[in-house]
Amino acid sequence: MRLIAGRRFLRFADGGLKNTGQNCNMLQNMMNTERHPLLLLPPSRNLTVKMVDGRFVIHEMPEWLAGYLGRTAAELQGKPVDKVLEPVLPGIVELIERTHDATAMSGFRVALKDTRGQTHQLLLDSVVRPGPGNEELTSILLQEVSATPPAMIEEASFCGLIGVSDAMQQVFNKVRMYALSDAAVLVTGETGAGKEGIAAAVHQMSRRARGPFVTMNCSAITDTLFESELFGHEKGSFTGAIKSHRGRFERANGGTLFLDEIGDLPQLSQAKLLRVLETSQIERVGSENPIKVDVRIIAATNRNLEKASLENVFRSDLFYRINALQIRIPPLRQRSEDLELLIQHFIRQFNQKYGRNVVCLTREAVQLLKQYQWPGNVRELRNLMERLFAENQTEVIGLRALKEWYEERMNAARYAGGSGYTEVAITPDRQPIALGMPDDNTLAIGNGSIKIQQPVNGDRKFSAEELRHAYRLAGGNITKASEFLGIHKATFYRALKNLNLQREDLEKI
Repeated sequence: MRLIAGRRFLRFADGGLKNTGQNCNMLQNMMNTERHPLLLLPPSRNLTVKMVDGRFVIHEMPEWLAGYLGRTAAELQGKPVDKVLEPVLPGIVELIERTHDATAMSGFRVALKDTRGQTHQLLLDSVVRPGPGNEELTSILLQEVSATPPAMIEEASFCGLIGVSDAMQQVFNKVRMYALSDAAVLVTGETGAGKEGIAAAVHQMSRRARGPFVTMNCSAITDTLFESELFGHEKGSFTGAIKSHRGRFERANGGTLFLDEIGDLPQLSQAKLLRVLETSQIERVGSENPIKVDVRIIAATNRNLEKASLENVFRSDLFYRINALQIRIPPLRQRSEDLELLIQHFIRQFNQKYGRNVVCLTREAVQLLKQYQWPGNVRELRNLMERLFAENQTEVIGLRALKEWYEERMNAARYAGGSGYTEVAITPDRQPIALGMPDDNTLAIGNGSIKIQQPVNGDRKFSAEELRHAYRLAGGNITKASEFLGIHKATFYRALKNLNLQREDLEKI
């Protein structure tokens, strides 16, 4: 890859010129020296070179990259970069030279031809220099670019839903079966799992598909407005009723009414809803004339309604009425094989929405996301993808774009203090790197893990090794090292003092 001086031109490894304003902005955003944990992944993701007698030689090489060259990493160790890599990655020496002078750059797509003549797209997402004690080394984070074929997304699509996992295929099969019935359906699953999408799919495949699909969020309706919203009201029936109003049941007549978060309905509202379900008749507020309605009910909840009914929090008779058929949506963490397809699905959506041409996330970025537990499920993933679109102007989005999100998840895990976030972890190349504090009080940072001592009188005790490890991962930056540990910089210095250590001691082996 060669960089050409000028305002609008970048030369890539394939020799082509890209003349876009986007590339100019991209270059400006890439020129920085910031270090962060995502750049310190295991060596299998990094190409590390060393300055020896004024010449760059290979210090560590990913095995997969060496395989493209028909060699092993061990065979290429110590070989000159200009002889081994420059012929297949033109401009790599120039890039390393710039990096060695403390200029970090990222976001470049390059093409590499292997010994079989096949072309592989790579992303040089970040180029950094390791921390103190390793000044002679320069590390390049390489990522593979591999977009999911559009045909695979189409094959995985079902009524606008995406899923190839066995768990989702079972859900889709239930949708097909239940669509033939007119019985009430209860859709269960965690927040953000896609319950409304499943309800819409049942409606879409049913004989009621030409009828209306009306939704109502039960948690957003107060007791006083419940009857008016659900059953409607007549003009003048109460203060503010300046005209007659059709409720959700009337609007859904001949179709489907989706009651989301039904577990949040107060007891009084539950009784009123049950009566309508039993009689198929409603009365508008302020009217004595019953109205016959033909409506199929699909309800959804993230609560255990059976348990709630046993605890007299939710009416058992209403539970049995709406639970004639049930569909449980698995959480996203239980169907990781769907994640990449969902990512590509959202990329297509946001490309259309924002007029962009994002191709994909790198394989490494996808792998990191696969190891996250996704407490917010598909909704959380969609929000992250829209955030990545807003924060990045590149065609391929790599690990560097996930830096801030990664740090936020780390902090969330620490502050959760034993909640479900303790399960959050990333495992590139099967080497776990925790995003937060596991239950065994081991904090995994970078390539290693450090034992965290239990808090004493509300103050966490830090070992010398723990402080040293965080300091090195932060490249000698005390502020960043403090962030890794979830403490203030002053607390970091106080911990040093308690251990009778100086800052210089952190650089010692």
